[in-house]
Amino acid sequence: MFANPSAARRPYRAPLASLFAVALLATSAGCAGGLDDPDRFTGGTGGACATSTTATGIIQAQCFACHSTSSKEIGAGLDLQAPGLPGRLYTTTSSAACGAVPMADSANPANSLFLKKLTPTPGCGTQMPQGNPLSEAESACLKEWLVNGKPSSP
Repeated sequence: MFANPSAARRPYRAPLASLFAVALLATSAGCAGGLDDPDRFTGGTGGACATSTTATGIIQAQCFACHSTSSKEIGAGLDLQAPGLPGRLYTTTSSAACGAVPMADSANPANSLFLKKLTPTPGCGTQMPQGNPLSEAESACLKEWLVNGKPSSP
């Protein structure tokens, strides 16, 4: 009847082997949305920041000389290194020369003083960073970062 009598007693092996093969294939095939496609993990925000550029990196490179915790004298009292940015900008006020207004406008984050200071005509004081203006791409990256960092309404 059976060429191998013991095979008749193990009918479950074929489906089990098939299941194992499918599982092995599924795990070795890769994950859709790997690190070469980070938008799959972040919700596809598009991003204004250029590849390998971050708002934090721009701030570190362009602003920390005057606006960091370790600066001898923090420019206009604005510490951009302390934890909690960008949310902290919504509760930090500008100098009296700029009207002591919040650095970030919660009603209209894209119209914040923090972003206006990056333009040639900021409305008060001088353009930041002094002596080396940001590119349009860097300014757009910071704008997106500030708008996305707006604290939730209570």
